[in-house]
Amino acid sequence: MFLLRPAPDFSYLRRFPAPDWQPGLFPRRLKLNLSIYMMKCFCWLCILTALLAMGLIISVPGAHAQKKAPFVSKTLGNGLDVIVVENHMVPLVTVELVAKNGGFTEPPAYSGLSHLYEHMFFKANEYYPSQEKFMNGLEDLGGSLGVSNATTGQEHVNYFIIIPSKNMAGGMQFMSDAIRTPLFDTSELRKERHVILGEFDRNQAEPTFNLRYAMDSAVWSPALFSRKEQLGIRSTILSATPEMMHTIQHRFYIPNNMALIIAGDVNPHQVFTDANKYFGPAIWKPGPPPFPKYNPPPFPPIKKQLVVRPALGGLPYTVVQFEWHGPSLQKDNPDTYAADVFSTIVDQANDRFQKALVDRGLAYQVQVSYYSQKNVGPIDIYAYTPIPATKQAIKTIEGEMSHWTDPTYYSDYELATAKRILEGDRIYETEVATDFATNSLPLWWASAGLKYYLHYLDNVKKVTRADINRYLHRWVIGQPYVLGVTTSQEALDKLNLTAGDLLQ
Repeated sequence: MFLLRPAPDFSYLRRFPAPDWQPGLFPRRLKLNLSIYMMKCFCWLCILTALLAMGLIISVPGAHAQKKAPFVSKTLGNGLDVIVVENHMVPLVTVELVAKNGGFTEPPAYSGLSHLYEHMFFKANEYYPSQEKFMNGLEDLGGSLGVSNATTGQEHVNYFIIIPSKNMAGGMQFMSDAIRTPLFDTSELRKERHVILGEFDRNQAEPTFNLRYAMDSAVWSPALFSRKEQLGIRSTILSATPEMMHTIQHRFYIPNNMALIIAGDVNPHQVFTDANKYFGPAIWKPGPPPFPKYNPPPFPPIKKQLVVRPALGGLPYTVVQFEWHGPSLQKDNPDTYAADVFSTIVDQANDRFQKALVDRGLAYQVQVSYYSQKNVGPIDIYAYTPIPATKQAIKTIEGEMSHWTDPTYYSDYELATAKRILEGDRIYETEVATDFATNSLPLWWASAGLKYYLHYLDNVKKVTRADINRYLHRWVIGQPYVLGVTTSQEALDKLNLTAGDLLQ
C-alpha cells in the first residue's frame, strides 16, 4: 500500500559525493548513466524499426484504429465499468477495483483520508469481521501466491489481489464483500492512523520534503494544495473517525464511480458473467453521482515567485524545480498530446536543451515533464545541479525556454523520434498484464477515459510544430511559474538567491 505521486527518479544522485564543479566536468558514473540512457533510446529505435520491417507495427494512417485494443470493457446496469485484460502467459489473475477518489476530492478537513481509507479496506468487513480472518480468506484463495496491494493517487485509488486464475470467481466475491461492507472498526482505525503517520514521517525525512510542500502551497494556493497532496495533513489524519470513513464510502465507493479490472488468464465472457453476479445491480446499488459536486474548486492563477527551502539533512547538490499549471484531460486534450511529445523531445540526450545543461556540466540531469491529470496537470522542469552552478543553470534554463518555439530548436527527426519513443512506451506498458492493469490502466480510466487511451497514439502521431508552439505559448512561455530551490542551508547562505536575480 503506497502513495502514487509523480516525480522524476533522481534518487541515485544521493550516492555521489559532491564533486569539485567545473563546466564540462562530470563524475564518471553520471556519464555512465547518460550513456545508458542513450543506449536505451537507441535500442528502442532498433526494436521499433524491426517491428515495422516485420509488419507488426502498421504505420499507415488510421491503422491504429483498426488494431485490437489491449482490453475489452462493459458497463453493468449499476454503472460499474468492467475492464478485462486477457493474457494467458501464466495461470494467474489480478482482481482489481478502482475508484475516482484521491487527493482531488479532499478539502483540508479530509486531507489524507483517501489514503487512510485505502488502508482500512484490508482490515475487516461483514463477511471477514477481523483482519486476521480477512488475510486468512485471501490466503485460502491463493495459498502462497495470494498477493494484495493498493495505491492512492491524486485522482484515483486502486485495490487489487493476485491469485491463481482458477479462483477468479472466489476472488471477485472476496473483493465484492470488502468494497461493499467495510466495518471501520474504531480500534483498527486508531492503529492505522499511526501507520499512516509513519508513512508521513518517512516522507517528511526526505531531503526535498520542505520544498515539495512549499511548492504545492505556492502552485495550488494554501487553501487548495490538499487537492494535490494525497499524503495529507497530520492533524486531519489523527482526528479521522469511522463516520468520516463512511462518508467517503457513500460518496465515492459506489459502482457508478468505480471500475472492476480483471487481468490475466481469463475468459472475458466468463468475467462479465461473474462480474454481474458479484458486483451487479442485484447486490450493489448505485449512489448519487459524486461529480461535478465534489470536484475541486478552480485553482487560482499562479503568482510568479521564488521558493527556497533548506534540504533536511543537507544535500551535496542543488534541486531546482520550475512548475506551471498545465492542460487538463478531457478539457484541453490537444495540448496534452503536444505536451507529451515536446517533453519527450527535450528529454532526449542529444537535444539542444540537454546539451546546454548536461553536456556543459551545469546539471547532472534535467527533465521536462507534464503529468496527465483531469484537474489541471502540472508542467515541471527538474534539474539537479552542482551547487556552484545553481544560478548559471537556472539562467540557462530560462534562456533555453525563450527559444523553445524557434524553428530550428529541434529537428524533424527529433520530432519523429519522440513519437516513436511514446509508441514504444505504450507497447512496453502492456507487456505484463498485471503491471498494465494496476499502474497505467487505472490512471487512464479515472482521469482521461478509455476512449482517450485507445486513440492516444493516433493523436500523438498528428502532433505538429504548430501544435507544440500553441501548447508552449498557452501554458509555459511568458506564463507565470513558481521556481523552487533546495540544498543545504550552508550552500543556500553562500548562494544568496533572490527573486529579482532569478525570475525572468
